[in-house]
Amino acid sequence: MTIFALGIMPYISASIIIQMYATISPKLIQLKKEGEAGKRKMNQYTRYLTLGLSFVQAFFITKWLVSSGVAISPDFTFYFVAIVTLVTGTMFIMWLGEQMTERGVGNGISLIIFSGIVARFPSAIAEVMNQVREGQMQVVTLFLLIIVVAAVTMVVVYFERAQRRIPINYAKRQQGRKVYAAQTS
Repeated sequence: MTIFALGIMPYISASIIIQMYATISPKLIQLKKEGEAGKRKMNQYTRYLTLGLSFVQAFFITKWLVSSGVAISPDFTFYFVAIVTLVTGTMFIMWLGEQMTERGVGNGISLIIFSGIVARFPSAIAEVMNQVREGQMQVVTLFLLIIVVAAVTMVVVYFERAQRRIPINYAKRQQGRKVYAAQTS
């Protein structure tokens, strides 16, 4: 169990909840139409909801730790420190992701999720190789797995790089006494 045990999931959950709620709430629908100021306000709501979800998830993880016998003396202090530590870890990761986005590194939250996936890759490969070695997985299954992963990667790259060219028709326009013909780009 680490400080970052909750990870970025409370933020992802909060984002999804806010986006779904923004389709039915008149107040959030109006905020979406307000441009950059509305976007900042919705991000603020997402942060508040992330904080609330983090507290709830941290509480239940702490209860699980107590029921597992990890805590020597599960008193109020243990609950308080554990919950605050887990929530702080999540809020730090959220802040770090936002800093990465603001400073132009890329979409910070996506990069954090990607780094978590990549960090587990070596152990996953070692586990698969161990299963093949022990006979729990056949070599043919391993090759099929490799082919499926390669095919999925190629399809994702293909769709990511795909472009659709849509012709845009401009009506004729007039500037002063000159009339410009309609254009297509």
